[in-house]
Amino acid sequence: MTTRFWLSLSLSVLIAGPAAAQNVQGVLQSTATAMGMENLTSIQYSGTGWQGRVGQNVSPDRDWPRVDLTSYTMTIDFEGMASREEYIRAGGTRQLTNFVSGNHAWTLDAQGQPLPQPAAAELRGLEILLTPWGFIKGAMAPGANPSMITRNEYGGRSTVISFIAFGKYRVNGTINPDGLLERVQTWIPNPVVGDMYYENVYTNYREVGGVQIPRFHQHQDYDDGAHEADVSGGDHAFGLETVSDLQANVTVTITVPNNVMNASIPPVRVESQEVASGVWLIGGGSHHSVAIEFGDHVAVIEAPLNEERSLAVIDEIYRRIPNKPIRFIVTTHHHWDHLGGLRAFVHEGATVITHDSNKPYYQEVLRAGPWTLEPDRFSLHPPEEWSEGYIFETLNEKYVLADQTRSVELHNVQGLAHAAGMLIAYLPNEKIVVQADLYFPGAETPNASARSFHRNLERLDLDVDTIVGIHGRPAPMSQFTAFMSAGE
Repeated sequence: MTTRFWLSLSLSVLIAGPAAAQNVQGVLQSTATAMGMENLTSIQYSGTGWQGRVGQNVSPDRDWPRVDLTSYTMTIDFEGMASREEYIRAGGTRQLTNFVSGNHAWTLDAQGQPLPQPAAAELRGLEILLTPWGFIKGAMAPGANPSMITRNEYGGRSTVISFIAFGKYRVNGTINPDGLLERVQTWIPNPVVGDMYYENVYTNYREVGGVQIPRFHQHQDYDDGAHEADVSGGDHAFGLETVSDLQANVTVTITVPNNVMNASIPPVRVESQEVASGVWLIGGGSHHSVAIEFGDHVAVIEAPLNEERSLAVIDEIYRRIPNKPIRFIVTTHHHWDHLGGLRAFVHEGATVITHDSNKPYYQEVLRAGPWTLEPDRFSLHPPEEWSEGYIFETLNEKYVLADQTRSVELHNVQGLAHAAGMLIAYLPNEKIVVQADLYFPGAETPNASARSFHRNLERLDLDVDTIVGIHGRPAPMSQFTAFMSAGE
């Protein structure tokens, strides 16, 4: 009896496999028909909406700030896996244009010349598959091997179809009871949060030229507002609110420029400059760090971009200042481009110094959560003290690092709209102030951040000779003073 049961079960499994696959293809075909895309090879759609500045919220518990898009056009060649994205932000006149074609990505600079962006190619290709039509085509492509489940959602029985894109991204598409694609979700690697949730929600479908097009709404990362207190509030990343035009099967000509064809992701470049005795600006890229030598240890200001950058900076620090451990890592503010390498310094054994308002969010960042797409050292070998209170030193207005060799004052920047909890570092003996995003030598006129920086230097009565920026070259205080005077 038992033998007959297992034989029957085995036969049923063998029969169910092809039948289930056929059922998936049937659902995909029905959805393609309902969406008017059976013979769709390319598409172009235009409208207006907004763009979220992901990772740049004013405080960690707030949403990504939005910039309105006065025009937006996306052109996609599904067969060639190529796209051209064009948009103009409110308040600007220059059209920003991003391209992808297969394994090549680029943008146009201010002069209209192609600027290679090889690191962006995979994500832009993935975004083609996250469009309503791209998902259906991707799931139906040879070798996609989609799977399917059903569940109660959107007021009825919905179908979720999944496939693996580019060999590593699980892409899930939810087809609502009306037979239209309601949501596409996946996860992408991010140097701050690890496997980051990436979701497009599609609603308010309408037919244009025989093709169904929805309202686009994108989330990047989770909003954990259901928890008390709200630690991480950023998630709304893009919205195409109105569609003024849609054209199906347009002629798409996207030719990869020669300088893009041969471009590769450049290795991390590190260049050191000793701006005072024992004070090193570790540059060589778009974002810098500052290493400060004390009697028996080193303190570092800023861990930007990603782990790769921080590991190169750590190696350079040990080359310049050997036999002294990195005991402190100071982060000026919580924006992702300045935070992406923090985990590498904590893995190295450094204590984090930040504004008190950032601590709950940093504790969340310093948890060994899902980092399966691009594991970092912290996720592979979590330190014993990860996310515990005693790897943090926090301040509200002022904190001093000092020993018999030197002192460093950390001050909160008051009245700043760019980021809450922004810190500057002041070295009184060297008359150096270290700042991020507040002053850019070469800027034409002072912005709100520069004016806040100027007011805080006066409020704190700091005697400054040199301004060292996390971006750009060091500048004399006299240059900044003249810059501010010219802008009055």
